Amino acid sequence: MAYKPRNEKENPVPELSLIRASALSLGVHLVFGIVALFVGAIAIKLVDRWILKRIDLEEEIARGNLAAAVFAGSVWLALALILIRSG
Repeated sequence: MAYKPRNEKENPVPELSLIRASALSLGVHLVFGIVALFVGAIAIKLVDRWILKRIDLEEEIARGNLAAAVFAGSVWLALALILIRSG
């Protein structure tokens, strides 16, 4: 097969569709990440307010309570696993 120069009128910049797809993917993932952060913060607040009524989770973490920090981290990890499986 002989070399045939690319016709610029047929497809002027084939890489442009790849760039657009990459930019769209990046935008979607950024939005998903931001939404996940907000959902995680709301989940921590709801757990703190409804499940742990007598314990202020943020205050306990600020005082250096390691168990409270591990619990909050486990809530974030559980939320991350749920979001990974649903996405």
